[in-house]
Amino acid sequence: MGQGSYVICEFDSVTKEYPDFRTALANLETKVLNKSAMDWGQVNAPKPFGKLTIQEGQFGRTTILPALFNDHNAVQMATWRQLFTAAGHQALMTGAHAGFTLPEDFKVGIIGFMFPNKNQHITEMKMQISNKKYGRINLEEMLVMNKPAVIFEEGIMIDEEESFELYGYVEGPIPTHHDGYVGVHQRIIPLGFCTYKFIDKVLGNCGAAI
Repeated sequence: MGQGSYVICEFDSVTKEYPDFRTALANLETKVLNKSAMDWGQVNAPKPFGKLTIQEGQFGRTTILPALFNDHNAVQMATWRQLFTAAGHQALMTGAHAGFTLPEDFKVGIIGFMFPNKNQHITEMKMQISNKKYGRINLEEMLVMNKPAVIFEEGIMIDEEESFELYGYVEGPIPTHHDGYVGVHQRIIPLGFCTYKFIDKVLGNCGAAI
């Protein structure tokens, strides 16, 4: 993706049968862990990685948490499931803090996005991280796939307090249900992991704001 390279594929197939995916994910992990150790440590004394459960003086790693991001209504997310009530070009997801930035003391490594929707209404996406813009990707070939995902050739890191914006085109018409309920739910799931400096920031209630 850094060079404009990506693939649209079945997620379970690429993880099992495409060794370059595992290599790209391992390279991304190394990059994010090294950056976390250096940024959160001291001169000549990188902060040690404590894996899932960290001890005092270590940093940890977990899945990408929805609470690090806002949804298309600028509301901090508790799940990747969003309700869309309007068609057209719009923000799909942004960093949760002011200026669309990622919260302090978190770094995110993204290797792609999964779209596990029975009815896929998002037909195009583009992304911006800080001042770096990525080109538009049409997603309509996903309509013939069971577990579609966009996988980047090179993983992408979102640094703490760095801005993140994901935009897309939502195809209409937006359905009106028999009871008058308007809208369609879509899941946009970033694939990868995040690191955190302090374990206390990930010990709150599940779904709570960070």
